[in-house]
This record gives sequence, C-alpha cells and structure tokens, in this order.
Amino acid sequence: MLRMKTFLVFSTLIIFGAIQGVSAEVLFDGRSLDKFEFAEGSWEIEKDGSVVCRMQEQKDAKGKTRIRGRGYLWTKREFADFELSLAYKLSPGANSGVFYRTDKDNPVQGGFEIQLMDNEGFQKKAKKKLPPRKLNGSFYDGLAPAKDFSKPVGEWNAFRLLCDGSRITCYLNGGKCFSVNLEDWKISGKNPDGSANKFKNALNDLPRKGRIGFQNHGQVVWFKDIAIRLLNN
Repeated sequence: MLRMKTFLVFSTLIIFGAIQGVSAEVLFDGRSLDKFEFAEGSWEIEKDGSVVCRMQEQKDAKGKTRIRGRGYLWTKREFADFELSLAYKLSPGANSGVFYRTDKDNPVQGGFEIQLMDNEGFQKKAKKKLPPRKLNGSFYDGLAPAKDFSKPVGEWNAFRLLCDGSRITCYLNGGKCFSVNLEDWKISGKNPDGSANKFKNALNDLPRKGRIGFQNHGQVVWFKDIAIRLLNN
C-alpha cells in the first residue's frame, strides 16, 4: 500500500510538471529574438546563448562624453498574470532591471520594475548610498528585498517573478525577495510605510497588463533562458 501511494504521488508530480512544461512559453531560446523588439545594435546574442546589451558614447549637456545604453529589450506582446523565469548576470557596477506590466514608452512611470544591481559596485561608482528599496531584488522604490540573495558579480542568477492580480512575488536564487499586494499602494508618491517614492500615480491604479522589458542602463548585463507561463487562463 505504501509503495502504491508513493507511486501515485510520484506520478502526479510528473504529470503536474508536464502540464506546467506544456503551458510555459520560451521567449528567448538562445538563438532568436523574434519575440522581442529593440533598436538595431542595442542587444546581441552571445555564443553561450545569452543576450547582452550594447553601449554607445554620448555627450551630456556639459559636453562630457558618457557611456549610455542603446535602448531596452521589450516583448512584442503584453502580459497580465504570469510566471516569468530567467537567468541574469551582471558586470561590475551594473545597474539594470526587469520591467513588467509596463508601458514601453514610459517605463518608469507606466509600470513596475525589479531592480537588478551590483549593490556594492554601483554605489561605490556613483559615490552615494541608495535606500534598500532601490537595491538588487527590490520592488523598485516601493519595498526593499528581504535580503540580497544575489550571487557574486559575474555569476548567473536564477530569477522568478509571479504576477497574479494585485499580488506580485519575486524570487532570486530560491530566496523570496518580496511578496506585495498592490492594493496597499493607494497614494501617489508614497509607500505604505510612509516613505516617499518617485511615482506620479498610485501603484494600485496602474494597469495590470503590459510589456516585459529588460533595461539597458549604461552597464553590461546578460540574460538567458527567458520563459513565461500564463496564469488564470
């Protein structure tokens, strides 16, 4: 009887995994970026099957030459409720992010972001200390992560994001960074704990559907194994 119960449980797990596998859609398989849109030359596929952002030199208002990103990598489709999984790797001092349920023409104010950052390297380079709600794995400018679960710079990190109605949960290398309810963000420019944020609209009022985007912010970052599973369909 025990052997039969064990077999049934094991079989159920296999079937459940197969169902999840069938319902998951590969967005980037290491060979093609057909499911994304981006400016020519801004993102390129590496030999290891990852996609990397490219930079360019630009002069700022004072005439000083700076290194700038060439543009974000956006999904062609919009997504509402989903589970997104991927791997990412940062260069020293990198600052990047994963945008979701976002207006690609107004990413900062028109959606949501998970911060991806070399905390120590970026703050040292920028010569400033950032609040925890703007560090790696944060619900950007809304809530600090439980801790920094990231691996050392130059190593691959496993990233998982779940969006289900008003509930948003993020995992990094198996650790839960945060789980928030958007309904708690009812006032523009303010977080539930009373701290200020940069958003002109209350986060609860933003659309629950939009593009997924990968930020090219002027430092090199790599992504691979990007897949999505739709929820509530």
